[in-house]
Amino acid sequence: MRVPFRIAALWIRVVLLVILLWGAFLTVLSIFPRESTVAEFQTALRADQVTYVIFFKGDPVRLRWSTGPWLWYDVDRVTDAARVRRELVRESEAADQHPLVIWRWTSNQNNPRYPTWPFQVPFPGAPWIVGGAWLATLLTMLGAGQPRWGNRWAWFWLFWVGEVGAILFLLLEPRSLWYGLEPQKPILSPMRGGRGCVLSICLSLVGAGLAATGISRAIQALADLLATIP
Repeated sequence: MRVPFRIAALWIRVVLLVILLWGAFLTVLSIFPRESTVAEFQTALRADQVTYVIFFKGDPVRLRWSTGPWLWYDVDRVTDAARVRRELVRESEAADQHPLVIWRWTSNQNNPRYPTWPFQVPFPGAPWIVGGAWLATLLTMLGAGQPRWGNRWAWFWLFWVGEVGAILFLLLEPRSLWYGLEPQKPILSPMRGGRGCVLSICLSLVGAGLAATGISRAIQALADLLATIP
């Protein structure tokens, strides 16, 4: 491959990686919201502070809302969801704003099934951008030359079950990103499908374990810090 094409390919990798990291960061922030009440949501809505709203269908309905990409709040039980939705539409039309309402058909709102997250990033327009970047990375994995770290079955499991396979692929294939255009020695024992499947399950369990051990507080503290930045 000629050097200009290799440089262009490297920059495309960087752009795709930045997009996916941005989408993953926004998604993680939305997964760990603070506790809130319907009254607090209504107060923020009337003050034109609400920028994004997600309703989770169930019995009762769950409501998640934000005042920006960094700060998320959660109402665990909404007993009169129809009235809340009507007020949301009325206040949005009165303020000439239209918060995006996403319905998610899932029984576990705090742990959404992946890899749907690139297509549900809670930011206007982001699902098209992040989802497109994820699909482009997947097609690259399927159609490009033989990956170094594992075969396509291994990477398929990392994409689908491991949740962060696309990000790892952009970092590591066809050579580690920090090597730039420099050659890199081949991997002596690349992963096959079985090892890739086991690793993907481990990555998924590690993510769940981190969430259970307090990562939510760290995320909220980071969100507070970001919210103070003008």
